[in-house]
Amino acid sequence: MALAATLLYAFPIGLCLLLAWAIRYRGAVGLIAGYDGDLSPEREAALARDTALVLVAAAAGVGVLAIDSRTDAVPRPDLLTTLAVVVPTAWLLWKWNVREPRSTSR
Repeated sequence: MALAATLLYAFPIGLCLLLAWAIRYRGAVGLIAGYDGDLSPEREAALARDTALVLVAAAAGVGVLAIDSRTDAVPRPDLLTTLAVVVPTAWLLWKWNVREPRSTSR
């Protein structure tokens, strides 16, 4: 059963890593939900970088579940996975939707 669970975890991990790669290195920022192309190239690159980091963190969170399904060695894998997904996602939403962009001119 652990092998089947591990294989089931491979799909979301692979999907998160594929999306992170496409957004960050292939410039496919159109894959980001709600992005309408109104940022400067520098801010768009920063958005792509931040989104890729969140997707890698989500893949790592699912990886914790895969490791736990094989070894039962991870304490509270449900909590760790939830935190690995929610904290970076909340940070991304706060950074790009709540916080005002810093002005470089005085």
